[in-house]
Amino acid sequence: MRRYSKIGILGGSFNPIHTGHTAIAQMAVEELNLDLVLFIPAYVNPLKEISHDVTDKQRCFMIKEAITDNNSFELWEKELKIPTPSYTINTVERLSVEFSADEWYFCIGSDNLPQFVQWHRWSELIQKVKLAVCERPNFSIEIPFIIPHERVVFFEGPNWGISSTQIRKRLKQNKSCRYLLDKNVCRFIKENNLYEAKN
Repeated sequence: MRRYSKIGILGGSFNPIHTGHTAIAQMAVEELNLDLVLFIPAYVNPLKEISHDVTDKQRCFMIKEAITDNNSFELWEKELKIPTPSYTINTVERLSVEFSADEWYFCIGSDNLPQFVQWHRWSELIQKVKLAVCERPNFSIEIPFIIPHERVVFFEGPNWGISSTQIRKRLKQNKSCRYLLDKNVCRFIKENNLYEAKN
């Protein structure tokens, strides 16, 4: 078992991973003194239009390309092998078999904070992880009163609006995503004709 003092968890579809994701992770490392941030790609329903035939393997490869030069970042792709639905509490329990940490931090945006109490077994989850809430413009950072306030920490996020949805749209329109994506991710997308408009 690998032991750390503080581990952060950053989940998402990463379809594709962009500089907003990596910026958030780096800011969490620095502001919360994390030893490691685990990037955990979630299962994407292949029947959803947004997938654009991008495979789990391709999403993972793009994550690896985007984080390869940062020793504080690591891809954990085992979530993709878990039958759905896969709840965050189950993910954390699986991670604790492989990693030992004095403190776990689950990174979410401040826009998701109000909905946290609707998550599966949230009251157990909040005892296993601290919520690391990335402040986002125009979203309240008020903690719901039933969440133990000592289990929530805030950190500043990048105040620019980048989303995978926006990037997929730009790629479909054959517009540049330079500076929005890691250059290696850009190259991989282009070489594999990902996210192109369907005829």
